[in-house]
Amino acid sequence: MQEYVLSNGEAVRLKKYIEMKHKDLGSEQRLAIWSDAAHRIIESRLPSFPDEVKKQLRAELLNKQIDTLVIHQDDALRECMLLDLNQEELLAPLTAWVSSRSTVTIEDGILRDTLIKISQTQPSKVAVSLSALMDELTQPAPEFPQDFTEIVTNNEIAATEVLESHTPPLQENTGWFTFRRRLVSITIGCLVVAAPLVSDGIDSREQKSPSPMEESFHAYALELAQHKITERAKLRHTDGIPAELRYVDIDKKRLRTFLQAKNSMLADDPYLTAIIKSGEQYDVHPLLLFAITGQEQGFVPKSHKEAQKIANNPFNVFGSWESYNTSIEASSGIAAKTVRNISNRRPGASHPIQWLNQTYAEDSDWWVGVTWFFNTMLQEIEDKSFEWVE
Repeated sequence: MQEYVLSNGEAVRLKKYIEMKHKDLGSEQRLAIWSDAAHRIIESRLPSFPDEVKKQLRAELLNKQIDTLVIHQDDALRECMLLDLNQEELLAPLTAWVSSRSTVTIEDGILRDTLIKISQTQPSKVAVSLSALMDELTQPAPEFPQDFTEIVTNNEIAATEVLESHTPPLQENTGWFTFRRRLVSITIGCLVVAAPLVSDGIDSREQKSPSPMEESFHAYALELAQHKITERAKLRHTDGIPAELRYVDIDKKRLRTFLQAKNSMLADDPYLTAIIKSGEQYDVHPLLLFAITGQEQGFVPKSHKEAQKIANNPFNVFGSWESYNTSIEASSGIAAKTVRNISNRRPGASHPIQWLNQTYAEDSDWWVGVTWFFNTMLQEIEDKSFEWVE
């Protein structure tokens, strides 16, 4: 049974392999290849959730284990228990995943019921583990006292009295309640910190060398990652707007959370939806448009006395929000169209956001701030990054 979703040994071997095979690449490009390969490995070992859920789960796991990059199966299980398991598209894959990692055969219906019950008991505060789950599901059923089993009577009232006097309280012997008390009483404790990626040590819990199948999968993941980086490099030297700045569907929920943390007017509609729609209309990355509002107006904090007016034109198109106060639909459309038109004239090798600076803003360092906001939002919302290597 594979105990790890990503082990320390795997992370180190991937790093060494990439460094050896791609000595000619810069550190940022090697990191991009490692990241893409690691993401594929992690997602292949998670339950067969819908892609969007799987990517979000992978992002949460990496974020919580960022110091070690070691992800144990119990880490994955705990994160899965935070999902809404009342949805069959989530419960069925998780049930199959847990069952495949169990050392004993568990009836599917019992396992499903238990997973749902655990997910409804504030799992973020509970140290759920596969071993504890299996122990609970396989423990013997509670035995009734011997004198109860020997009673034979035709008197229904007498039988009821015996049952009430001899059957232990439900909360003491029913498997689920016992399991619940056990889980609540377990201290989450200190995570045994494995050696970080830069070290050569192997996690003390890891005993086995990778199987030929695992090595084959790693090679395949690396091949896909290398192909992705190569294609991206080709696109970068193509004139016009690069692939990294073109429209993509984004996680609106995480974007809204990001903006709400900044007390931004743009977290609410019609602003959020209007900006995304303008990006789609002109094939411009929505987060680039939001990054521009971050540089121009600090994402329009609600605390500003003119927030309502600024939110109508947070891009400062046609000079400023004061001289051109229109609707968010109009200003975001103008901003997206402007970005697209300027980008269409960009020569291949130049930095795409710095190229915008020549026409969009008078401040020569404008592009530095926009790039920083764009990269920060990509990391926090899409689990990606924007690093332009000339």
